[in-house]
Amino acid sequence: MLLAGLLPVTGSALLARYWIPTAIVYAPNFGKPAGRLNETHSAQLSVWGISQQFQLDVGPPFARLSVWLMEPQGPVRGTVVVLHGIRDSKASMLGMGRLLAAGGYRPVLVDLRGHGQSSGDWLTYGVLDSQDLSQVLDALHHRDLLAEPVGVFGCSYGAATAIQFAAHDPRVRSVVAVAPFATLHGAVHSYARLFGMAFILPRATIDRAVEDAGEIGHFLPSEASPLRAIGQTSARVLLIHGEADWKIPLRSSQQLHAAAPNRSRLIVLKGAGHDSIMRAVRKTSMASILAWFDTPSEN
Repeated sequence: MLLAGLLPVTGSALLARYWIPTAIVYAPNFGKPAGRLNETHSAQLSVWGISQQFQLDVGPPFARLSVWLMEPQGPVRGTVVVLHGIRDSKASMLGMGRLLAAGGYRPVLVDLRGHGQSSGDWLTYGVLDSQDLSQVLDALHHRDLLAEPVGVFGCSYGAATAIQFAAHDPRVRSVVAVAPFATLHGAVHSYARLFGMAFILPRATIDRAVEDAGEIGHFLPSEASPLRAIGQTSARVLLIHGEADWKIPLRSSQQLHAAAPNRSRLIVLKGAGHDSIMRAVRKTSMASILAWFDTPSEN
């Protein structure tokens, strides 16, 4: 009987000490060498509207990123880096890329480290990704492909990364962030409530799991903070969030907007959840997005 009573306690301790931290930072491409991540055939890319692709070695720590470019029909009005959500890939952002290209922009679709066709073992929730993306801009500049002004569009994980990237690199003038988290700690607590873990694990235990995750992934979780980053960038940030988002609640974007009210705008999409937000954005918000990129911030 004593052993039976201890099993739930022991299971919760193991969950918090080992499984949760690893699950937070475990990348989809964990353990896959860069050379085994083969690019999509060029003929297929042409059908999708991709004008060119390249791989870029970034770091430290080392990762090889896969990058796709799309071209507008007429003159290029600027460059927009397009970032996907967690455990997703740049292929999911093709629709947004086409819409941005139709609006005159050069979309640059990036597989963030550990995702899609990019190597990397650990997720860092924008911390190392911001440094990686600066190297992507450098590579575009060296290839004479960095048309200014520079903007960033991101969804969820990519949205949080986009805001941090703007704080890291002053070349970013405008950001569109769809359903971003405000802080990594806050995002983990939201998911813990969603999946019932908050009922069996104390808040301090979950916070400790986040810190342990940072040690595994070699980054400081406190730095995975769009809330701090939005106060450190001069870029304008358009926040778009679903009213029915239970994974990353609307209050995350409300916090971000409140932290930089003079340089941000918040659009709330009624009825949209976390998994349906991109469909709603493509249907209802493209005019606002293009107008946002058309009016970059002043440094």
